[in-house]
Amino acid sequence: MLLLSLWISVADAQQQEVVLVPHRATYDMKLSVARPNSGIVEVNGRMVLETVDSCDAWEVKQRIKLKFLRNDSEEFSTDSSFTSYETKDGLELRFSVRNIQDDEVEEELRGHADLVATGGKGRASFTLPEARSFELPAGTLFPTTHLALIIRHARDGDKTASYSVFDGARLDGAFQVNAVIGRPPRATGAPAVRGDVGLLRNQPAWGVRFAFFATGDQGTNPEYELALDLLGNGIARSMLLDYGDFAVDARLVQLQALPRPKC
Repeated sequence: MLLLSLWISVADAQQQEVVLVPHRATYDMKLSVARPNSGIVEVNGRMVLETVDSCDAWEVKQRIKLKFLRNDSEEFSTDSSFTSYETKDGLELRFSVRNIQDDEVEEELRGHADLVATGGKGRASFTLPEARSFELPAGTLFPTTHLALIIRHARDGDKTASYSVFDGARLDGAFQVNAVIGRPPRATGAPAVRGDVGLLRNQPAWGVRFAFFATGDQGTNPEYELALDLLGNGIARSMLLDYGDFAVDARLVQLQALPRPKC
């Protein structure tokens, strides 16, 4: 289902049919599977994902801190952070990315992107690590708009959806993101969630698996995959981040409702 319904009003899909909830979610992370020759035997860490409603935009902050153990007993740590400010009409995005390994900054990206109209072309511009800009193809979506649209597809009973998505996490363009939507995964002894657990109640749920391909590359293997146990309000009860050589499981352990502003 390639670029399905590009000409519907994405703003309507997000704001009227899909009501995302402002929240801060904390996830415990551990190794799910290490494939042959990965060299990884253990992964542990934590992710904090914050979604803030700022009236005309969504502010998203994500931080993942992980410790790795190799099969030669060598240890190393990573600290990745992503922040974005995305207008609710889906037309403007500001972003910042920082990836640290063993206390040394390995990558830092910063910039902004704009679309001329819903379903139209756009342009992304980076200020870090260098000044660079390029066009975004017609139909490109930004991350929060994409999430809301996937929830709409799920509510409508669609099983697949495919979109071009730009989040600022790469210097060479958008991802082609293919989504498969199905039933939510069965609970498997997940730890009890602390905090505002009422946000998890009376919500429809789906299992959604995303495959991320470089634009123009629809080869056999995606660059990475992300599986979500996704609720209708945008909260993920669990995630599986699959990087190819290994995959990391993230389980929700704490949830905090964040206030909606008086706009």
